[in-house]
Amino acid sequence: MSWLAAALEWQSRAVVGRHLRVYIRNWHTAFLPPAVEPVTMLVAFGVGLGGYVATLTWQGRPIEYMTYVAPGLLAYATFMTAIFQSLFAAFIRMRYQRTWEGQLTTQVELTHVVWGEVLWAGLLATMYVVIVSAVLIVIQWAGLLALDLRWLPVLWPITFVAGCGFAALGLCFTAIVPTIDHMNLPVFLLVLPMGLLSSTYFPLEHPVLVALNAGNPLYHLAQVFRGILIGGPVAGHLAGVVGLSALMLAILVPLDLRLLRRRVLGD
Repeated sequence: MSWLAAALEWQSRAVVGRHLRVYIRNWHTAFLPPAVEPVTMLVAFGVGLGGYVATLTWQGRPIEYMTYVAPGLLAYATFMTAIFQSLFAAFIRMRYQRTWEGQLTTQVELTHVVWGEVLWAGLLATMYVVIVSAVLIVIQWAGLLALDLRWLPVLWPITFVAGCGFAALGLCFTAIVPTIDHMNLPVFLLVLPMGLLSSTYFPLEHPVLVALNAGNPLYHLAQVFRGILIGGPVAGHLAGVVGLSALMLAILVPLDLRLLRRRVLGD
């Protein structure tokens, strides 16, 4: 289990620290997308589609559509941030910037590089959710939402755990796609369908989708966030998020290491 212990070693933290320093250096451009996206999404789905839906029933009680969408937006931001960071950004660091190559000339091993990417994606997803949370507070002050915002900080550690699980999935594709152009395959065949069909922006009632989402961590994440911010059952979905994220890490991180060792080191 040395691959698991490597997550706590200083080399993995050094990789995360490097990515954080680069992010802070470019904070003025990195800050804008997570701050603007929730406004765009809430206008598009909440105001646009909400004008037709107005209210819907969740957990046996009526709620406004914008209130339903807002927690789903936090879950969607977690998923997309972690996936795209471990997919496109990690691929660029590996293939074009040669960042991994430079790190591997030091005391950092490939195991630390992989864990550094996973932990950084989880941290960045959490940072983005914090930014989106601040935007939702402003929107609620405008009278457009009805959420219990006192519980927002409870979401952040859950976001980190889920983000790490999603990052392990993204790195798996980074290890196998031959070129960056082939990233379209996992994005359009898995990422976008999973992002939109996970009860993030609308409730799912079709029995097939309901059955499939039982094993979908993003669905459970959206339901946990709704349960915390709107009021509803949390324990079962929280167990689903933590359990499925741990399962993805336990299965995919060793697989990522095996595939990337072959690709990066030629072993």
